[in-house]
Amino acid sequence: MKHFFLFYFLFSSTYFFAQENTITLNSEDLNKVDTNSIEKVPIFPGCDRNMGNQALKECMNERMINHVKKHFNYNIGEELNLANGEYRISVFFKINKNGDISDILTKGDSPEANKEAERVVELLPKMEPGLIDGKPVRVPYYLPIKFGVDNSSNKSFPVYRSCDPTLSYKAQKECTTQKIMDYIKVSINYELADKLFPLDKTTQFLVSFTINKKGKLENITAKAHKREMAAEAINVLKRMPKLKSPGYKNGKPTSVDMEILMTIYF
Repeated sequence: MKHFFLFYFLFSSTYFFAQENTITLNSEDLNKVDTNSIEKVPIFPGCDRNMGNQALKECMNERMINHVKKHFNYNIGEELNLANGEYRISVFFKINKNGDISDILTKGDSPEANKEAERVVELLPKMEPGLIDGKPVRVPYYLPIKFGVDNSSNKSFPVYRSCDPTLSYKAQKECTTQKIMDYIKVSINYELADKLFPLDKTTQFLVSFTINKKGKLENITAKAHKREMAAEAINVLKRMPKLKSPGYKNGKPTSVDMEILMTIYF
């Protein structure tokens, strides 16, 4: 699946291109607040507070782009199995008198994508607040996000034996992941876990592996609090039967990497 994103930010009309993702700064359709009345605009961490308002606005734009590029899930359209087309998320928030992000409101075509946009905004760092007459003020901010979805690659997730192959990509991923977790739970050596952790009732381990083009697991690794527990998790996955179907991309089998954090109780 190919996907592209357009991020519109306040105060600029320049363009930035990065790989398959397009991030656009546009002066149109922006916040209606008269920023010229603000003595000092909010200052994003890393921007030089001694710069003028225009330079600070440009610095904020650059830092905001980098923040979204780093944190926004570029696979959101694929994971939600959204239909082909362009989607828009309008994000409204305020930089309050303490420099914190508050009053986040999102509007868009996909509730799940709206939540992703909200999550990214919540991760914004604390800023120096805007000032009028030397006093901190709340500054409203409007961040429209547009992203496109192209399903022409026709990807499908590996299918566990008891999962329905007609499920959507997202549903199939959830089903296969859950079935693998169930397999681990019924196959793990609980006596070993109890022996390794006599004072505990639970333990966690992280397993990573690849489902190859034939539906078999390979490149299996594990991390646990005890080496013996990690070895046991690896052995369990090595015994797991071949999946009903591997992953597919553009009609051809493809390898799929997975990582699962397991919690077992004993």
